[in-house]
Amino acid sequence: MTNRTILIGTILSGVVIAGAVIAVACSSAGKSDIDLASTHTTAAAADPAPTSAPPASSLATTVDETVPQTEATIQSDTANISYGIATYTDGDISIRYPVLSHMDDEKKQEEVNQLLKENALSILKAWDVESGDCTIKIDCKVPSLNRKRVTAIYTGGAEDKNAAHPMSLFYTNTVDLAAVKDMGLSDFTDPLAMAGYVLSDDVQLDGPNGDVTKEELRQMDLDYYTGIFKEADFPFDASATWPSTFSYEQQGVIYFSVPVSHAVGDYVIVKFTPETK
Repeated sequence: MTNRTILIGTILSGVVIAGAVIAVACSSAGKSDIDLASTHTTAAAADPAPTSAPPASSLATTVDETVPQTEATIQSDTANISYGIATYTDGDISIRYPVLSHMDDEKKQEEVNQLLKENALSILKAWDVESGDCTIKIDCKVPSLNRKRVTAIYTGGAEDKNAAHPMSLFYTNTVDLAAVKDMGLSDFTDPLAMAGYVLSDDVQLDGPNGDVTKEELRQMDLDYYTGIFKEADFPFDASATWPSTFSYEQQGVIYFSVPVSHAVGDYVIVKFTPETK
């Protein structure tokens, strides 16, 4: 068995510690299944705007992982860019990720889908997946899709049989569809400015862990937050390191995660609205 380590902000005695090394063992054996259990369609827009996806359809199929997933699985008006949610399963591992369809350029569509899939599954490169000692469950939502970019949000957790508590996981991926390129926090805002915002009285917290106290955020300093924000988001080498923070932009509002103590959920989502600051 080969052990891999990942760099994730973790907590000791309620204090955020950046760059702590965590090794987790998980299972990896057998054939992977892809379940395209939901189909979504959104009209392509000239400007980035969030989609409002219709209810999931009854369409479901199981195919070999090596088969292209956009053939005969995404059904929608060809004038629109659409997406389906595929599910990678392998024992106690389940990871959902988006599959785009009906882009104007089929070659770029294939490249975008490959990038989305590789990034979604990169959590498996960061964690040891050989011993079968833990469970990884990752869900996926697509808050924004248009002809310029797609944003995927991944939430879930990993539970190690030998650990006292499961770890909550949050990561995101925004892809420029024209350039087939990952986008990150530095594309949306200035890391130093966001570090100052997190430490300010004006900071807004969003999401399921929004009740975390500002006092806990202030246990770390400006240099710490600036450093992790500069290293936020894809691309990165998941086999060597895992960012402490991930971000996305929706309708001009910027959201990004900040590591906090396990007692309040392992991470908190910070919301920054530029026009109000």
